[in-house]
Amino acid sequence: MKRTLLLAFIISAATYAENIAEVTLGKTYVESINGFEENLQNTPKNVQVITQNEIEEKNYKNVYEILENSPLITIKNDAIGQSIEMRGSGLNSKGTVQVMVDGMSLNPIDINHGVLPLNSIPVSNIEKIEILPGGNGVLFGDGANGGVINIVTKDSIDKNESYIGARYGSNNEKIFKAGTATKVNDRLSFLVNYQAENSKTNRDDETNKNYNIDATGLIKIDDKSNLSIRYAHYEKEAKTADLLTRDEWKADNNQSGVDKTGNQLPENGTINLAGRDMKISGKLDNSYDILSKSKIKRDDISASYKRTITNNLDFNLTTSWQKTTNDINQREMTAIYSDSLKGYATYYADYIGTFTEKKFKINPSLKYNYGNNSYLILGYDYKLQKSQRDFDNFLDMYKVYNLDSEKESHGAYVFNKTTVGQFEFMQGLRREWTSFDTTKNTHYYHKVRASNVNFGTSIVNGYIDGGLKQSKIKKSMINDSHEAAVNYIYSDTGNIYVRAEQSFRTPAPTEFQNKSTGTGYTINDLDAETNQTFEIGMKDYILGSAIQLNAFIGRTKREIYYDEISHGNEWAYYNLDETQRKGIELNLSQDYGKIFFFEGVSYIDAEITENDQDSSIEGNQVPYTSKLNANIGAGVRWTDKLNSILTFNYKDGYYLDRANKYKARSYITLDLTANYSMDNGLKIYGGINNLLNRQNFDQEALENGIQVYDPASERSFYVGFEYKF
Repeated sequence: MKRTLLLAFIISAATYAENIAEVTLGKTYVESINGFEENLQNTPKNVQVITQNEIEEKNYKNVYEILENSPLITIKNDAIGQSIEMRGSGLNSKGTVQVMVDGMSLNPIDINHGVLPLNSIPVSNIEKIEILPGGNGVLFGDGANGGVINIVTKDSIDKNESYIGARYGSNNEKIFKAGTATKVNDRLSFLVNYQAENSKTNRDDETNKNYNIDATGLIKIDDKSNLSIRYAHYEKEAKTADLLTRDEWKADNNQSGVDKTGNQLPENGTINLAGRDMKISGKLDNSYDILSKSKIKRDDISASYKRTITNNLDFNLTTSWQKTTNDINQREMTAIYSDSLKGYATYYADYIGTFTEKKFKINPSLKYNYGNNSYLILGYDYKLQKSQRDFDNFLDMYKVYNLDSEKESHGAYVFNKTTVGQFEFMQGLRREWTSFDTTKNTHYYHKVRASNVNFGTSIVNGYIDGGLKQSKIKKSMINDSHEAAVNYIYSDTGNIYVRAEQSFRTPAPTEFQNKSTGTGYTINDLDAETNQTFEIGMKDYILGSAIQLNAFIGRTKREIYYDEISHGNEWAYYNLDETQRKGIELNLSQDYGKIFFFEGVSYIDAEITENDQDSSIEGNQVPYTSKLNANIGAGVRWTDKLNSILTFNYKDGYYLDRANKYKARSYITLDLTANYSMDNGLKIYGGINNLLNRQNFDQEALENGIQVYDPASERSFYVGFEYKF
């Protein structure tokens, strides 16, 4: 497979045609580099820009599908949702890859239980998506070690236009969308977009229902200043099945793993729970409905003010507020002590709670232009993040369980670019002050069926009463980011650059706490991780192909690692001494009128190079990091109205543990989509996903030392329409 992919790239790069397509490297603008527009050729980074036309042409239904087709990205799924990995960022990529909407971060504060709401943005409101792998710490601060994804929404209206559309597909997928862009006058415009989905999945009993709506007001205050205000609301209800063991998957890859009768017990009468073999007997109560149920609500308000103060001085001010609540209701296996069994009996207990997150950010910046393509940016950002866990019932073990966390940061940065002839010199520096304040209240109140057993505490009404306890965590940190780059523009279409940067990631508030069966919850002493990266790359238009090529090597000190000893019962966070990542990223595209091609590949080697706690893992791959990702496709414009696109995606397998004993399977799909556009504004489209009908897995993981699986959809179909008027 890997040889075939490399051969395909060699052939594509060597392809030549007299009818050369229009050069685009000098015309694509990137906003997320410095908060102000920048020409792609003048950007000393590997940047993939996914345009609105590409999104419409490939009929992506949501942001997840768009990003999944990028060779720079691997999306990992778990019971909480998705996380995005870039450049080998691994299991904790929610803390090292920033996903932003117009500069507003979507990343959760609570990395382990928080939701990354990828699909909270209506696709029809996306102008483009900018993908920047690698460190971006100077301009974005904390948590951009792995990269930045900036979703840029529409901020201008050429004419009044509305649309309506629908899509129907396999697994009873039903999608409806509608929107309008209205230009009231030369100073005031509005954009409103709505999208709703109701579907099942390939797994029995799993369902998904969501909708999102956003409204943007564009105000031209005067000839020198503009203001945009955006409000968005997102809701999602889902039922999610547990992962399957290998035997369950082999028996029925669509099952949810639910024993609805409660009679399916192991032959030996024991089950492993919290790392111990426990006796079970009789019927497992409440086993008929153990799917995880989730209700997510999200609101956000953002504003952007831009003003040209003088011919040389520009001012930007962005601010945002967002709130996300996730109500969960599920059942998990737990144990109850029984006199009659003289041991523990297992059963399903309710796990009911609410996760709440609130975030506020304000970011003023000044840009002073002091020469031809030379400027100085001064900026400051303030971020206040609060997360809260409140449990109505925690597996029959707690009367009170709540956790309040606050993370506050101040960051100041300076970025300079000086152009001398064909050379551009860039330097940047940031200092960020971060403080943490967490309070946890617990009242252990565990159900037992025992009367004469000494638990070291009192038993009240059949419960072990551990009393109310409170713990606090207060910490503060100061971290720096800096970068330097040289960009040489050697022709109208080509440039070559070298770049070095240091970025950092501070812990999430909940990562300061470990849990073990012996000592219970304990506070650890996590440090911030720092990453140094050196990168060399080029962009050009050669032999009929637009090309971006770069190579990098990076070293991370004190990388934060999550070690799950027993699923949901015993875990630890600690800093790995040193990890190293090196790789190559290549993107190509060719357009010859009727036929066009696109190819992308990334190869990442992420290695644990030093670890004093366990030297045996030195030289192993960092868990949850794919080595080779590729995206290859071809399209045909059969007529002015009809086209089709065939896309091949390959995501390499990855190790699930530090010892590199367990490995997830590679993910391979071949997808076909076609469009027919009429003169009256109506577009009809359809497609087939996973044309090869390959068995893939949305998720693979380890639970109590056993590899478990979430089978992905096999071959699926969809049809739809969109009418613009």
